[in-house]
Amino acid sequence: MGFTVLIVDDHELFSTSLRMALRAHGLDAHQVTPSGFDVILRQAEELPNGLIVLDLDLGKAPDGGWLHGPDVVTGLRERGWKVLIVSGSQDQPGIAAAIAAGAIGSVLKTSSFGALLETVIAAAEGRSLMTEAQHQSWLALDRTYRAKERELARRLSRLSRREQEVLELLAEGHRAAAIAEHFVVSMTTVRTQIRSILTKLEVSSQLEAVALLRQAPDREP
Repeated sequence: MGFTVLIVDDHELFSTSLRMALRAHGLDAHQVTPSGFDVILRQAEELPNGLIVLDLDLGKAPDGGWLHGPDVVTGLRERGWKVLIVSGSQDQPGIAAAIAAGAIGSVLKTSSFGALLETVIAAAEGRSLMTEAQHQSWLALDRTYRAKERELARRLSRLSRREQEVLELLAEGHRAAAIAEHFVVSMTTVRTQIRSILTKLEVSSQLEAVALLRQAPDREP
């Protein structure tokens, strides 16, 4: 068989279809259903180095955490693999993070299957998938997104544990009266906590506070 391609995706139909198409083009294509980064890295170590076609969003791990493709790019690159990102959505922060970690490019699943297949074949053949200007643009975007993440983390870290719990309940759609009942405290106490949350997060409304919380990178996509 030819050049090795390993497809890492939690959608079996997509992986199988792409694997069969790549094999028809003479590539030694394999697939793995990701249940953890250790599974991905172990499979990568068992095959000759080649190209990893890596889904940006790999679903949930057995421990309930979310598997984000960019988090495993560095480990794959250290093992000698090239990495091409595939994504079901235009997740610019995720794509930028993956490219900053060493991915050679990205392609959307919403592209036609023919276009997606051509991109994977081009990557396997060593053809460049982006210009240097495009590469530098992605790196600049990654720096911008990381700066925003640090600022968000700084604001959220100022909340007390109870304020974090109140904010989570607000994000779930609970009103102040329900929150007061939940914690068995007065409405005055909850209103004071909400004012403190807004002050610490440097926002002027509960909607803005909830929006900030939902931007936290460790929350469910």
